[in-house]
Amino acid sequence: MNRLDIQIENSNKVVIFVLFCIISIGLVIRFFYFPYGVPLSLDSVSYFSYAINISQTGNFPVNYDLVNNGWPTFLSPFFTILKFDSFLEYMDTQRIISLVISSLTVIPLYYLARKFFSKILSLVAVALFIFEPRVISNSLYGITEPLYVLLGVITLVLFFSEKKWIYFSFLTLALLSIIRYEGLVFIIPLSVMFFVKFRKEKIRVIKYVFCLSIFILVILPMGMIRMDTMGTDGFVSHYISNEQGSVLTVINQNVIQGLPDDDLFPGEEGKNRLLDFISTGFSKMIMNFGLIHIPIYIFCVPLGMFFILRNKKFQNMNYKHVTLILVFIFGLLPILYTHGRFISDLRYYLILYPIIILIATYGIERLQIKINLKKMLIPLIFGIIILSVGFLEIEKSDIQLEREAFEITNKAITVSTVINGDSLHGSYITTAGIVEDWPELKKPINVKQSKISPLGYSNLNEFIVENKEKGLDHLVVDNRGNGPQYIQKIFSNEKNYPYLEKIFDSKQSGYNYHVKIFRINYEFLEDGN
Repeated sequence: MNRLDIQIENSNKVVIFVLFCIISIGLVIRFFYFPYGVPLSLDSVSYFSYAINISQTGNFPVNYDLVNNGWPTFLSPFFTILKFDSFLEYMDTQRIISLVISSLTVIPLYYLARKFFSKILSLVAVALFIFEPRVISNSLYGITEPLYVLLGVITLVLFFSEKKWIYFSFLTLALLSIIRYEGLVFIIPLSVMFFVKFRKEKIRVIKYVFCLSIFILVILPMGMIRMDTMGTDGFVSHYISNEQGSVLTVINQNVIQGLPDDDLFPGEEGKNRLLDFISTGFSKMIMNFGLIHIPIYIFCVPLGMFFILRNKKFQNMNYKHVTLILVFIFGLLPILYTHGRFISDLRYYLILYPIIILIATYGIERLQIKINLKKMLIPLIFGIIILSVGFLEIEKSDIQLEREAFEITNKAITVSTVINGDSLHGSYITTAGIVEDWPELKKPINVKQSKISPLGYSNLNEFIVENKEKGLDHLVVDNRGNGPQYIQKIFSNEKNYPYLEKIFDSKQSGYNYHVKIFRINYEFLEDGN
C-alpha cells in the first residue's frame, strides 16, 4: 500500500474526506449537465403534476393513472414549502432533488461495499456508481429510480447488519415497493434468506411475522389511498388481479391465449406466444446487459465474474452472497417481463447496479492482488470520471433544441384542439397541455386526449378522416423525421395538400428547429373527394 492507502484504511476521517470529495465531484458533474430551462416530459411530468396537485390541495388527487405515486408524494412537501412563480422552477427543483438523492446513495453503498471489501476498495465501488454516466443521466430526469435505488441499497445494508436492524430492512423494502411496485418481488428473496440467516434461532418464525407485519403496515395505508383515489391498490392488483394490464392478465390473455392488444407482443395472434415472449425477453436482456457495462464496467465486471467462478471458495458462500444472487435474479424478472413486451428501457437495470458494482469491485480486488497495483485509488477514480464524461459528451442532448421544441409544442397546443402525436421532438405535448393554464394544472389523462398517434394508419387521408370525430383539427410536422412517412412527406411537399393551411412556420419566427403547423380544412378535403 502507498501512504494514501494506509491513511484511508487507518483513519475514518480520511474516508469521510474522500467520500465527501467523491460526492462533491459527482454533484458538480450533474449540475454541469443539468438541463436548465428544459421542461420535464413523459413519466417525469406525470410525477410533477401529481406532486403539484398534492401541494396545492393538501390531498391525494383523484382519478390519476399513476400507480407508482410514492416519488411524487415524497416531492410534494418540497413543493409546498417552496413558492415559485414559474412551473419550470418547480421542475428544476424536482430534478435537483433527484440528483442529490442519486449522489447521496454512495453513503449507504459504501457501507454495503464494506461488508465485502476494504475501505479503499469500498471507495472505488462508490466511484463506480456515482460517476456511471447512465446513473448521472437518469438522476437528471426527475423520475423514480434514484430514490428507488437508494432504498434498495439501504435495505441490503440493514439486512446484512446486526439482528436488530433487520426489522428496519423490511420497512425500507416496503418504502421501496411504494416507490415502484416492482420492488414487491424482493420480499421473496429476503424472506427466504431471513430464515437462512436465523436458522439456528427457535423464535425465527415469530421474528419473521414481526418483520412481515412491519412491511404490511407500511404499504397498507398507501394501498388504501390508491384504492380510494385510483380504484386499485397498485401492489397485488398489478401482479395477480384480473384487472386489465396486470401481469397475470397480460400473461394469460395476450401471451398464452394470444389475444390481440394495442401493445406489440412477439409471436402470432391467436396462438400460445409464451415461448416467443420468453425468448424475446431473454435475447433483449442479454443484449442490454452488455450495453449497460459500457463504458465503465466493460472490463471489471467480466473480470470479477471470472475470478468469482474461478475461486475454489465459490461453493462455500455465506448468506450475504446468496442473498445478493437471489436479489439479482428476482430483480431480473420485471426486466424479462418488460423486454418480452418490446420495452427496452435501460433504466430498469439501475436497481441491479449496486450488485453489479460489487462484482466489478471484486474483479479490481483480485487484479490488485495479482499484479500488485499501487497508488490505485486516485488514478482509478480519475479514469472512471474521464470515461464517464466522455460518454456523457457523446450522448448529451441539445439544450437549445429542447427549449425550442417545448415552445413550439406549446404554440401547437394553443392553436389546436387535437393534433397528431409522435411527430415533434421531445415528447412535450403532454407537458405543454398540463401547464397551459398554469398555475392550474390539467390531468395528464385529459391532456393525452388532445393528441392522436398517427401510427398504424396507411396514409394521411385515412388518418385525418378516421379521427375527424375525435376533434383532430391541426397537423404538426418537423424536419427531423419524426412521425410516419406519410406525415414526414408534408414538410417538403405542402403544396400537394391543398386542404392543409399552414398557419405557423418556426423558421419565420427565428427558431432553428424547423416545424410547420397546418390547419385541416375539412370542407376542402370533402369537396375534393
